[in-house]
Amino acid sequence: MIIRRRWLLMAAPMVLLLGLAACSQAAPQEQPTSAAQSGPANLFLAVDMVQGSTNLPKDQQPAKGCVLSSRFPRNSQVVWRARIYDPKTGDLMDDSALSKVEVRLANGQTIAMKYGPHPKNPPGEAYWTASWMVPKDNATGTLKYSITATSTDGRTGEFKPIDVASSLLTITDEVLPDQSS
Repeated sequence: MIIRRRWLLMAAPMVLLLGLAACSQAAPQEQPTSAAQSGPANLFLAVDMVQGSTNLPKDQQPAKGCVLSSRFPRNSQVVWRARIYDPKTGDLMDDSALSKVEVRLANGQTIAMKYGPHPKNPPGEAYWTASWMVPKDNATGTLKYSITATSTDGRTGEFKPIDVASSLLTITDEVLPDQSS
């Protein structure tokens, strides 16, 4: 028994060294093609949704306005916010680099996104936004959407939310009353 243990103790480091030597002999690297050198072409979109302040009572605006949400009452404002990145450089893309950014709702509506600082006064961070007022008579339940971006050089990118019912844009039974501005 003692002889076997000594043999294992002496053989284990040799097996380990042989394994490391085999792993270090990597296959020759292939030369990247010109497409690989230029990087990925699709734009990268980082998107979220918040409730806008329209029709929120003043006392609820600090707690609900511009807060991440996927559930929206009817007669409320859905706001999409997006940052769009150039995958070749990693840089954020503004309105000089993108020719079109839009939200497409499953109900057929298309909403143009605009680039600008938020908040506007005092100017904060700049990103892409679009908003949509949920009609008072809108059906309740989930509403699918996607966001597409097109760069000035023709590259595109698309965002689609993860298709899990509890995290999709959901219109609730509640109807917010009209608030005076």
